[in-house]
Amino acid sequence: MAAAETGSEAGNIVTTRPNAGGEPDEVLVRVGLLDIAEINDRQQLFAADMFVEAEWHDPRLALEGDAANDLRTFEFGEIWTPRLLVVNDRGLDLLLPEVATVDGQGNVVARQRLVGSLAVELRLHDFPFDTQRLPIEVVSYEYSQSELVFSGASELVARFEDLSGDGWTYSALEPVPFEYNLKDGGRGASGIAFAVMAEREAAYYIFTLALPMTLILFLAWMTHWLPVEIIPPRMGMASATVFSLIAFGVSFRLTLPKITYLTDADRFVLYSTLLVLASLAVAVMTVRWASTDRKDAAERLARQARVAFPFLYGLIVLLTFTT
Repeated sequence: MAAAETGSEAGNIVTTRPNAGGEPDEVLVRVGLLDIAEINDRQQLFAADMFVEAEWHDPRLALEGDAANDLRTFEFGEIWTPRLLVVNDRGLDLLLPEVATVDGQGNVVARQRLVGSLAVELRLHDFPFDTQRLPIEVVSYEYSQSELVFSGASELVARFEDLSGDGWTYSALEPVPFEYNLKDGGRGASGIAFAVMAEREAAYYIFTLALPMTLILFLAWMTHWLPVEIIPPRMGMASATVFSLIAFGVSFRLTLPKITYLTDADRFVLYSTLLVLASLAVAVMTVRWASTDRKDAAERLARQARVAFPFLYGLIVLLTFTT
């Protein structure tokens, strides 16, 4: 403890790592995930509440004799720390003081509770049947892998069944050490990536997307069951399905981020739109034929549409959600 309180040696204890010039210092990190309140698809963020514990050994802080059993508390500015930060932090608040507890053998433990938003790169190709990796990337902003390594005993724990973020099923992934680089060939920083696997529960989207879309398609199908000579109702029903589907598709897309690829849900809406447009074209053709002397051909085309429509709907579901 005397070394921590003297002038020049205090500077060494603060700025120089314990094993400087030798083996890398080892840091053990434990993350206790208290809650995931929300996963925001549009902003590509998730809100987390977690308790983080970092542990390392600094023999320079060891005590001898009767004092070896004492626990001491230091502010971060008084001792060496591994300079850790969460790289994908997008607004985490620190709820505890920035202090560390040191025992008589020089074992240092720093604890912090973090609450706020973390960035996540959502891969939505399979939406709404997608599985997402929610990362918590801890990096030493000052030390490379040759100077600092993370212990293989580092872990993430949580009571996943109690997390409040609805619509997802959660599980933990094994922590993975990595090197963080801002540019190729640059000096990398030592890091460890914790992650939660989140599997979306699709029941909500079945009721809010698939069911309404199916009802719109059913309305388009029913158009072809009306007598071909009843022109205004046939055209009114066919036109209404087109406008309903376009409005529904646009409002649904606004719930997702601006991505450059199609999700499974997008393909379902797109294929359904094409089917409704084809249904409208058939309705226009039957109306045209029925208004002339080709009523038999119009009725035959309407009968064919009645048979083809359910088959094409089944094909849409098959192509969208099984490929």
